[in-house]
Amino acid sequence: MLSLFPENDFSLIAVILGMPLLGAFVNGVWGKRLGKPAVKLMALSAVGVSFVAALWAFGALWEAVSHNREEHVTLSWKAWEWMHTTGDSWIPRDRGFDNVSVPIEVKFSIDALNGVMMLIVTGVGFLIHLYSTSYMADDEGFARFFSYLNLFIFSMLVLILGDNLPVLFVGWEGVGLCSYLLIGFWYENGANAAAGKKAFIANRIGDFGLICAMFLLVHYTGALDWNGIANGADGLLHPIEPLRVHVWPFGGGQFTGFLSFLQPRHLITVSAATAVGLALLLGCTGKSAQIPLYVWLPDAMAGPTPVSALIHAATMVTAGVYLVCRLSFIFVLSPFVMMTIAIIGALTALFAASIALVQNDIKKVLAYSTVSQLGFMFLGVGVGAFAAGFFHVFTHAFFKACLFLGAGSVIHAMHARIHDDVKAQDIRNMGGLRKWMPLTHMTFAAATAAIIGFPLTSGFFSKDEILYRAFVDYTVNPDDGKGYMAHYRSFHPPTWIGPTLYFIAVIAAAMTAFYMCRLYFLTFWGDFRGWTVGRPSLLAREELAASHSSRSAHDAHAAGADDAHDHGHHEEDLSQPGYAPHESPWQMTVPLIVLAAFSLFSGILEPGFGLTFEPMEHWLEPVFRAATEGAVLYDYGHDKVWADHLIPPLALGGIGAFLVGTGLAWWMYVMNKGAPARQLAAALPWLHETLLNKWYVDEIYQEGPIAMVDSLAETSAVVDRNIVDGILAKLTALLVSAFGTILRATQTGVVHAYGALMAIGLAAVVWFVGQAHANATVTDAGNDDYLVTAAPGVGYGYRWDADGDGKPDKPNFGDDSKLKLHVEPGKTMTVNLEVRNAFGFVKSTAIKVARPSAPMSSL
Repeated sequence: MLSLFPENDFSLIAVILGMPLLGAFVNGVWGKRLGKPAVKLMALSAVGVSFVAALWAFGALWEAVSHNREEHVTLSWKAWEWMHTTGDSWIPRDRGFDNVSVPIEVKFSIDALNGVMMLIVTGVGFLIHLYSTSYMADDEGFARFFSYLNLFIFSMLVLILGDNLPVLFVGWEGVGLCSYLLIGFWYENGANAAAGKKAFIANRIGDFGLICAMFLLVHYTGALDWNGIANGADGLLHPIEPLRVHVWPFGGGQFTGFLSFLQPRHLITVSAATAVGLALLLGCTGKSAQIPLYVWLPDAMAGPTPVSALIHAATMVTAGVYLVCRLSFIFVLSPFVMMTIAIIGALTALFAASIALVQNDIKKVLAYSTVSQLGFMFLGVGVGAFAAGFFHVFTHAFFKACLFLGAGSVIHAMHARIHDDVKAQDIRNMGGLRKWMPLTHMTFAAATAAIIGFPLTSGFFSKDEILYRAFVDYTVNPDDGKGYMAHYRSFHPPTWIGPTLYFIAVIAAAMTAFYMCRLYFLTFWGDFRGWTVGRPSLLAREELAASHSSRSAHDAHAAGADDAHDHGHHEEDLSQPGYAPHESPWQMTVPLIVLAAFSLFSGILEPGFGLTFEPMEHWLEPVFRAATEGAVLYDYGHDKVWADHLIPPLALGGIGAFLVGTGLAWWMYVMNKGAPARQLAAALPWLHETLLNKWYVDEIYQEGPIAMVDSLAETSAVVDRNIVDGILAKLTALLVSAFGTILRATQTGVVHAYGALMAIGLAAVVWFVGQAHANATVTDAGNDDYLVTAAPGVGYGYRWDADGDGKPDKPNFGDDSKLKLHVEPGKTMTVNLEVRNAFGFVKSTAIKVARPSAPMSSL
C-alpha cells in the first residue's frame, strides 16, 4: 500500500475527504432533478467509497506502524499552501521575542489517533446514511437532507484529519454550520429553527476560545501545526515575566486616575500553558456540550432522528474530546487546566444524569445521556488517562448510535398509531413493543446493556477504566523541580480530588443504569399503552374506517403494514386508532444489528483490569507518549504496585453502580409498574419539577445572560437612534454649517486680511516652540530597573530630583536626559524633572514609577 501512496504524499486522503464533498455538491445542486433513487445512490456511494478508502488508509498505517512500532507514524498529504502569517513569537534558544513567519498549509495527516476516528466517522456515518434512506423516504426535503448529511461527514473528516489548527478550525466551523442546518431541518416549526440557532450561538461562544488559543500558540510557540506546536511547547512554561499571561490588570498595565483603586497589590498572571489550555477548554466545552455550554445538545433532537444519531454518537460532540487528545502534550503542561477538565467532566456527568432520571421524551433521555457520557470522557482525559477517555469515545459511538437509531425505529412505529410528534416520542405511551419489534428490541437491549456497564460489554470496559484511572491518576508539571522550575512554585492538585471524582462518577454511573433501564422497561416491557392515545370520536371512527378501505399500499407500508388489505379492511376494533406497531424496514434494522454487535463486543480492544492485552492502548501509546511521560503519575506518594492492588476494589464501584441502578429500575418499573416513582414524585414535587424542567438552567440563561444581551441591544438601539443620529449626527452637521458660515466670512479676497491671519498663526507657532516641554517616558530595563527618558528639544538642559525630596540632585542644568532607577516589587517612586530651553524658560513635572508585586499565581 505504501508503495502506491508514500507516507509523505498519501494522496488517498483526498479520496476520503473528496467523496462526501462530491455527494453534498451533487445532491445539493441537482438532487431534486435527479430524483430520490439517484440521490440515495449518490449519498450512499459517497460515504461508502470514503469508508473503503479509510479502511485502505488504515491498512497502510498499520503496515507503517508494524515496521516502526516505537515511533509516532504519520501519513500526510499537502494539498496546497494556504497563507503565511508573521508576528512576534518567543524563541527559546534566543530567550527573547523575534519576528517569525508561520506557514499555514492545507495539509492533512493520518496517525493512530485520527485513524480510528476516521473509521468511526465514515463507518458509523455510512450506517446512519443507510438508515436514513428509509427513515426520510417520504420527506419532501430528501435531497437537501442528504446533501447536508454528506457535508457533515466531510466537515468532520476535515476536522479530524487536519494537520494544523487552522484546517481543523475550518472543519470545526463546518460541523457547526451543518448542525445548524440539520437540527433546524424542519424549519417550518419555530421550535426546530430556534434549536438550530441555539446550537449555532452556543458553539460560537466556544469558538472564541479556540481562536484565542490559536493567537496565543503563534505568539508563544511560533507554530500552528501539530509538530511545530510540540517543538515550541517550551515557550509555554517559562516563569519569566514576558512569558506569562496577565490576567489582571489586562495586559499588565496600570490603572490611573479614578480607576486607580482597581490596581491590585499583586500582579495576577498565569503561565502561557494555562492560558492556552483554558482557551482551548472553552472551545471544547462548547463543541462537546460540557458545563456551562451543554444547553444546545439536548435541543439538537429537534432534527430528524438520524441527525441526532450522527451528532450525538460519531461526529460533532466528540470533537472536543478529540482536540484534548490531539493537544494532550499542551494540556499536561498545566495541571490546573487538567484538574479543571476532570472536574467539569465529573460534574457534567452527574448533572446531566440527574436530569435524565425523569424525562419522558425518548430522544431527550438519550440526549442527556450523551451529555453525561461526554462528561465521563472529559473526566478520563482530565486525569491524564487519554487512551481510556478516547476508548470511551470509540465504544460510545456504537452504542449511542444504536440507541438513537433504535429510538428512531420506535418513533417510526409509534407514528403508525399516534400522528402527533410529541405523543409519539413519549415513553409513557409505549410499552410492550418487544412483541411487535423483536429486532429493534434486541438491538436496543444490547446497546442499553453497553451504556449501563453490563459486565463484559464494551461500555463496561471503557467506563470502568475511567473510574479506576480517576481515582489513582493525577497530573503534575513535567518540568516541575527541573531547571528554571526548581525555584518556582507550581500547582499541584489537592489529594482529595481523585477519590472525590471517583465517587461522583460512580453516582453518575448508577444514575445512568437507572434511567436507561427505566427507558428500556417503559418502552419494551409491559403492555402497550398506545392503543387509546388520542381515541377518536364516533364521527372520526367512521372517517377512519373509510380511510382504511381506500388506503394505498404505499401508505400502508409507511404505517408498517405488509399489505393494505391485511391491516386496513379486516375487522378491526375502531376504538383503537391506526395500525399496530411494526418492525422497521431492513434499511433501518441492518444498521441496528451491526451497531449492536459492536456495542457488545468492541470492549475486547481494551479490557483493562490490569490485563496485558490492551491493543487500543498499545496502538495509541506513541500518540500520547509525550503527554504521559513525566506528566501523569499515580496518587501522591504511591506507585504502580499500589495502583494495581486497587483494581479489584475500585472495580466494585462500577459493578455496584450497575447493580444498584438496574435493580432499582427493575423493582420500580417492572415489579411495581411504576407506582414507587409516582409516589416519590408526589412526595417530592419540587424536586421532580426541578429535574423535569432541567434545573431551570434554560430559564436562568434566559433571564440572565440573554436578557442582558437583549437589554444591551435595546439600549444600543436607543443610543444609536437618539444620541448618535439624533444628537451627534445633527450636531456635527450644525457645527460644520456654522464653521462654514464663519469661514466664508474670512474668505474676502483681501490680501492684507490673509497676511494678518498668517502673522497671527506664525506668532502662535513661535510661542509654542519657545516654551519648554517637560515630557518623559518610562521603560522597563529589566532586573527591577526602569529608565526614565526626557523628551529632546533645541538647547534643552535637564535637572533631576531622583529621590523626590524637592531638591535637585545637581544644582545646574545638564545634558543628561536619562535617569535609571531601581524599583523594588510593590514599590512606587516619584521623580521630579525640570527642563530649561534655549530661551531660559523652565518647565517641571513629577513622574511616578511603580512596579507591581511579583506574580503570585503559579497556574
